[in-house]
Amino acid sequence: MKKMLMMCLAMLAFAACTPDNPTPDPTPDVPEQEWPLPANRTGYIVEEITRYSDENNHYEATYEYDENNRLVKRTLHCTYEEWPGVKHSTYVDSIVYQNGHVSRIIQTVTPDDHLWHPDILFYYDNKNRLVRTEYGDNITCYGYHNGRLDSIYSPYSDELYAILEYDDAGNVVRERYRTSELDLVGEPTGVFYFGTLDFEYDNKPRPNFNMDNAFIYEPIFQMGTTYPAHIRNLSKNNMTRFSEGPEIWEYEYNDQGLPETMYRQFGDNGPTHVGWRFKYRRVE
Repeated sequence: MKKMLMMCLAMLAFAACTPDNPTPDPTPDVPEQEWPLPANRTGYIVEEITRYSDENNHYEATYEYDENNRLVKRTLHCTYEEWPGVKHSTYVDSIVYQNGHVSRIIQTVTPDDHLWHPDILFYYDNKNRLVRTEYGDNITCYGYHNGRLDSIYSPYSDELYAILEYDDAGNVVRERYRTSELDLVGEPTGVFYFGTLDFEYDNKPRPNFNMDNAFIYEPIFQMGTTYPAHIRNLSKNNMTRFSEGPEIWEYEYNDQGLPETMYRQFGDNGPTHVGWRFKYRRVE
């Protein structure tokens, strides 16, 4: 029965992926979530993030906004050791808006790293909710229920999906997913299995980048794939732990209660890595 229920949820979400078949309205007696997402409005937007280990390993990101204080560019300067010496690279993410929403993110690299960086494309339904993203050949769709995003799935197979659960504060606290087993070279074996991820948070607002509901994009550099960016960016507060770990995040806050420094630690007793340091700008 549980398997059948989750399969039905995935099939409903699949139908909602196309603009001609938008997601059904939420149940009338459940308040609708605001869309676009309120972007953790705090009166402060992130202006700069730095991470410094030593003179040969440091990173500086600056954030530029338009007249409406929406993020339009992130410029990341990287200095790091890579044989046979120290390497310097600059990554620029340019964010394009259409009809008031993020429609495309373009990444350029200097000097060219000879890798293809496809644009990220965003598509919305008639309620201004993100329903589809494309990154090269990788396409992901999003379904909604009771005013919240509750399912993420593949348009190619109703066997691959994730179901999200929220707490009363508006944080995603659990993700239940069905995925494919991979062989030694990363190819699907045809065997599927279920998994569950649990997430924990503090009670402080996240850094604000004013990117409406383009939640798959992670503006904080070097977060990698240690957890899905959309989980963090759909949630109201700052993630402190997730069950697959072993990463743990700790924060120091400024006078406005916003993260001023974020540290990543590997396990309860592991070493604390050099932290990200945030600089904010006040906006009206």
